[in-house]
Amino acid sequence: MDNLTHTLIGAVAGEALARCTRARAGGLPADARRNLLVVIGAVGSNLPDIDVAWTWRGFSGSSLSYLLEHRGYTHTLVGCAVLALLLYVGSMVWARWRGYTTTRADQQTLCGLCTFGVFGHLGMDALNSYGVHPFWPWNNRWYYGDALFIVEPLYWLAALPLLFVVRTTLARVVLGAAALVAVVAAAGLQLSQPLHVLAVGAAALVLGVTGRRGTPRTAALAAALAMLLVTGGFVIASRVAAQALRVQVAADFPATTTLDAVMSPGPTNPGCWDVLLLQADDSTYTARHATLAIGRVPNAAHCRSLPQPQRQSGLAPMRPVDAPASPALRWEGESSMPRSRLAQLAGSDCAARELLQFARAPFAVARQDGWTLGDLRFDRTGAGFATVVLPASLDTPCRHHAPWIPPRADLLP
Repeated sequence: MDNLTHTLIGAVAGEALARCTRARAGGLPADARRNLLVVIGAVGSNLPDIDVAWTWRGFSGSSLSYLLEHRGYTHTLVGCAVLALLLYVGSMVWARWRGYTTTRADQQTLCGLCTFGVFGHLGMDALNSYGVHPFWPWNNRWYYGDALFIVEPLYWLAALPLLFVVRTTLARVVLGAAALVAVVAAAGLQLSQPLHVLAVGAAALVLGVTGRRGTPRTAALAAALAMLLVTGGFVIASRVAAQALRVQVAADFPATTTLDAVMSPGPTNPGCWDVLLLQADDSTYTARHATLAIGRVPNAAHCRSLPQPQRQSGLAPMRPVDAPASPALRWEGESSMPRSRLAQLAGSDCAARELLQFARAPFAVARQDGWTLGDLRFDRTGAGFATVVLPASLDTPCRHHAPWIPPRADLLP
């Protein structure tokens, strides 16, 4: 998830905890306790992304470093436990530096929120199609939730009640702007679905009135409940969409083995889904791109607002899919290659092996001077951040030693 969403989730958790529990006599003062809980929630919800400090391409000079090490060790159960402990120790050091005494109840509350914030980050990242590998070092495979788009504005809208609780002008500006952007995004992306736009507008009105007229505790709980409803709604919709896709695929491609289905909803709309269906037979590996509509969305044509750039403009060559369209599922195109190609590239070049430790929907395109290897999830216009250029000699030296199991190990020896 984006860091604004992580921050808002943590801040809402801290605010709700502060408003629903009382400061104890002899412990942290009420105002200091509330401020500390909100800060811990916001910081803890972003802390696993500290790995950007050494994985960002601007620092490391390598896109593979980012792909293999971002959402790496700090996004594991072990890494999160260490980060939560460090955050708790830091909060206790701060309290002592300020001359505050903490009771046992204070310490338990701070420890619980540190744990929730850091592990909540891992849980939210696990809900999209990018993936995490939380069980390192016992299990190094990737796990994908396929339930949320990487940026979901409805979480920004859910935090709206806090606009009337926070005390600083900067916090009010951020919350107000985020909620406004969420409503505008819903309207702009879902123009073909006016009922959906009205529902988002009504939700904004209810949340705003609740925050304005309710107590601070009511506002914090309303924001927390709204975030839980957003999460639950998208998770349930993802299961419904996956089942609908399985039924359609069984009818359209009964003789082909399905390796994976990469699914991502449209922002603010759990009724529209972008799909990459990865299939293989004895000789060919094929990735098929589709748009899927579920629930009250009339048909896939109303999902044109999905913010997925046309994959035909990417590097992977796309052709029409030889399968009948249905109102709910529209095939956008497909790309195929010999099933053995990825194994050949991985066996001949270390950079190829390293990229395949990340690429969930890999593709390979021959060039006059070598190969382009990438991930269809991020194949948009030109070479993206999940693309490597391999020389004709296919003898790139190894630079990284990540332990992750390739997502498409089913296509590799």
